[in-house]
Order: sequence, then C-alpha cells, then structure tokens
Amino acid sequence: MQSINTEITPQATDRRTTITLIAVALSIFMGALEGTIVGTAMPTVVASLGGIELYSWVAVAYILTSTIMTPIWGKMADLIGRRPAFFGGLGLFLLGSALSGAAHSMAQLIAFRALQGLGAGALFPVGMTIVADLLPLEKRAKTIALFSGMWGLASLFGPQAGGYLTEYLSWRWVFYINLPFGLIAAAMAWAAYTERHERHPEIKLDYAGTATIAAALTLLLLAVEKGRDLGATFTVVSLIVCASLTALFIRIEGRSPEPLIPLDLFHNRVVIVTAAHGLFAGMMLFGSMIYLPLFVQAVIGTTATQAGEVLTPYILAWVAAAIAGGRLMLRFGYRPVVLAGMLLMLAGSLLLARVDVNTTRLYLTFAVMPIGMGGGLTLASLMIGAQHSAPRARLGVVTSTVQFARSIGAALGVGVMGAVMFWRLARELARGSGELAGLASRHTDITALVRQSTRAALSPASAAFLQRALATSLRAAFLVGLAAVVIAAVVALLIPAGRAHELSHSEHGPEHIQNEKEPAVI
Repeated sequence: MQSINTEITPQATDRRTTITLIAVALSIFMGALEGTIVGTAMPTVVASLGGIELYSWVAVAYILTSTIMTPIWGKMADLIGRRPAFFGGLGLFLLGSALSGAAHSMAQLIAFRALQGLGAGALFPVGMTIVADLLPLEKRAKTIALFSGMWGLASLFGPQAGGYLTEYLSWRWVFYINLPFGLIAAAMAWAAYTERHERHPEIKLDYAGTATIAAALTLLLLAVEKGRDLGATFTVVSLIVCASLTALFIRIEGRSPEPLIPLDLFHNRVVIVTAAHGLFAGMMLFGSMIYLPLFVQAVIGTTATQAGEVLTPYILAWVAAAIAGGRLMLRFGYRPVVLAGMLLMLAGSLLLARVDVNTTRLYLTFAVMPIGMGGGLTLASLMIGAQHSAPRARLGVVTSTVQFARSIGAALGVGVMGAVMFWRLARELARGSGELAGLASRHTDITALVRQSTRAALSPASAAFLQRALATSLRAAFLVGLAAVVIAAVVALLIPAGRAHELSHSEHGPEHIQNEKEPAVI
C-alpha cells in the first residue's frame, strides 16, 4: 500500500483550503444534480431523438456506471493520490456531459451518459477523501453538512432546474450546464489544492476483483431497475449469478496483494456498522425521495412541480440536523447521536407507513421532517466516524466503501419499493371494474397512471377507485422502507460507545493518533 502524506506546505493557507472545499462541494453537487435534473427533460428528449423504448436506459446507464466506479475511484485515490483521481473523474464527467448534450440519437445519449457516470463515480468518494485530508475531526464535524446536503439539494432543485432549462433554452442544456461550473471547480482545485503523495514504481491494480464486482453489481442493478421489464426468470437468474460473483469477489479480495476493498476493513466495527447502516437506511432515505412526490401527485392531487415541494421540509431538516449532529458528535460521541437519529427516522417512517387516501400534505410534512433529521444526524456522523477510524493511507477506500453501500441501498430502495408498489397496485386494480382490470399491465410506467389524460378516460367511480388503489400501493412501498429502517436501527445499536477521539485512537493505536495530530491541510 502506498502512503499518502498530506502536510502543510509553505504556501498553504486557510484561504486555499476554503477554495478547495468549495470546489469539492461544487463537484459533488454537479454529480448529484445530474441524477435528478435529467428526468424532467426526458419527454422532450424522446420527442427530439426518438427511441422511446430506450427511455429508462438513459437513467440506468448513469446509475450503473457511477455506482460501479465508486469503489474503484476510492482505491485509485489511495494508490495514485487524491489529486489525479479527482481531476480524472471530473474530466470524464465533463466530457460525458458535453457529449450527452451533443447526442443525435438515443443510443448515443445512453453511451455518453454511461461515460458521464464513469466520472461521476469519483466526485463524492474522492471529494470526501480530500475533505478528510484537509480538515481535522473538529472542523470536519462542523462543515460536513455542506457536503452531505448536496444530495438533498440536488433532489430538491434538480427537477425544477431541468424543467426551466428545457422550456426556455433546450434539453441539451441539462447537460451543458455542467461545463461552466465544472470548469470553475477544476480551476479552483487546480490552483488551490496540492498534495504530497509518495508513489511506488509499480502500482498493482486488482483487475480480477474489479471485473468480478462490476459484473455482480451490473446484474444486481439490472435486476432491480429493469427486472419488471425483463421478466421474473431474468431477475431470479441475475440474483443467483450476482450472489455467486459476490462470493467469488470475497475470495479474490482475500488473496489479492492490493485488494479493491480490503476485507480487513470490516474488522473495524465503526466501518462495518457505517456500511451496513448506509445500505439499509439508504433504502428509505433515497427511495422516499422518489415516491413521496408521486404520492402527493397521485393521491392528494397536485401538479408534478407542487408535488416536488414536499421534499423541501425533508431536505431542510436533513441539512439542519447534519449541522447540529457534527457538533453533538464531538461532545457526546457517535452512539448517542446515531441512536437519536434512528429514533427520529423510525418515528417518521411509522407515520409514512400509515398514509391513505385521506392523507394531507401537512401530515406528510410531519412525517418527512423526522426522517430527514434522522438522515442528517446518522449519515454525516457515521461517515466522519468511519473516516476517522481509518489510517490516512486507506481514507479513499474507506470513504468509497461507505458511499458504495449507500448507493446500493438507494438503488435497492427505489427498485424494491417500486416492485412492491406495482405488485400491490396490480392486485388492487384487478378487483376493480372492467375498465380498471389490466390497467397496470397496459401502463407499465407508473407515472402514466397519474396523468390527467388517463384519469379523464375513466368514470368518476373508477377514478376514485384508482386513487385509493394508488394510496394503498404506495403505502405498501413505504412499509418496505420502514422494514429497512428497522434493520438499520438494529445495526446502529452496534456502534461503539465513547467519544470520537477515543474510538478512533483505540482502533489504530499510537501511530494513528500521531497522524491525527498532524495538521491536515493542503
């Protein structure tokens, strides 16, 4: 393993550190925004390029490649250094953005989105590794909300920004908008961020492990994202092969001299709790961001833009709790903060699992705020804990492993909650009148069922029945999220007690303590 030594240089200043952190935050926001901004523009994209049968692959290609690349970029940050990994990922992301905006067919757009995702996989894990290098524990705890809130802000503003750009400029600007901001972030980081990294003459990459986990994750995401379209047989076979490849990956990692994800990381209780918590909590936190606006639009009855406003209290609560959580963690330690966050998340998830056709937007506000607060308290605190409990030479792989688990949780949450929702909806509609029977099978895209044109074609009684059926099916989806939160809460009970410094130092001994005493700035 190469060693990474980040020390103060004569030219280092707080101003340069601040500039670098702004560049990192901007790059993380761009990567998160690209996952939410495109959906609003897709109807116009299809009208321009055709290829409606490939509609969903534009999103799947981005999610697939960005998730696969997350652990790879984290490992590269440790092997070759944070600086080249950051600029390599940002460069691929901007190239993919430019090519996506210039696409002339749906096939080209999907290929360029995949390229964009290859770079996006670096932005969060490498960026957060840089943050861990630059800031000691106390400062990191006080600023973590700036970075953890980027995903929430992207979910909040992405759809509106996509609609505005598509309406007043062109759908191509949904991708081109990344270029000026990306170049600004690159220029800021290039000018302000320096790194002293000791490289060995030979860098041994874990090609076998990389190929194996990439294949396993591809099958998992395809089964989750496209299983309903590709059939039950494909889903079952994909999951079986995925499990087999995962077992093979673990065996490869145990023998590799430079494993992609070192198995001994999971001897560290803080790391394993953080990864497992992120997997299950991510299912509800990110799955609910998709299905909450759908509930507001389909059951309560609003426009898509108004439905998205239900996320505002969710995101504000998340960011506020992340700000408070960092400071509380320094005073009381990880365990009390994380457990308090899980109690809030459980309370909100229970409220969300009780929705019905009479649910109001005010009720949803009271449900989503504790979920957002719980996410802010737990995700930020546990990320800091995992980073602080690892030696500096492994910061990249620890950060990417945690983010990898959360990304998989987000994909599983959206996919499994969607599958349960559609299964329950089909059952409900089958009990309806003749014009409702088979409606779900004719409209495989759930958003088609909430369009005014679909409901206008139904009788008043059938439209009311459809509304109740949608409420019941979405409640079933939220029950899946509640079950995931319960598991996450049980996992959180395993977090060690003690103050942040005590936990970290006991994990790594005097050598790690000395490293933490070194100024971690540029």
